[in-house]
Amino acid sequence: MTNFEFSIGGDESSRRAFRAEVPGLEGVIKEKQQGYPIKDISATGFAILAPNSGMKQGENLHMDLMLSKRLYIGELPCQVVRVLDNGIVGFDFLALDRRQEARLDKLVLEVQKRIIAKKRTGLEED
Repeated sequence: MTNFEFSIGGDESSRRAFRAEVPGLEGVIKEKQQGYPIKDISATGFAILAPNSGMKQGENLHMDLMLSKRLYIGELPCQVVRVLDNGIVGFDFLALDRRQEARLDKLVLEVQKRIIAKKRTGLEED
């Protein structure tokens, strides 16, 4: 039998999951009753543009994910993991239920598929 090793290069600061930019995606923080544009989202977390939001690292919140002003996933538990000077606030998702996780995975997967299709189309044109 052959020994097989597999490793992915990168350092500790590497992303844990593919981050997708989704036009028209907004996060409404329930506790603040405020909506924020989502900069990017993955299966493990998301970032919003929220200058002067007053959010603090370690704060636990719930977010409704709105896609084109319509509820896509509700009550996502999340925690603030970083607040940057440029107004970006990064979150990790906390324990999601199966339905929330499936809907989130579907959203990120659809974006990945579109990116792959777009790259293929670009390659075919060359």
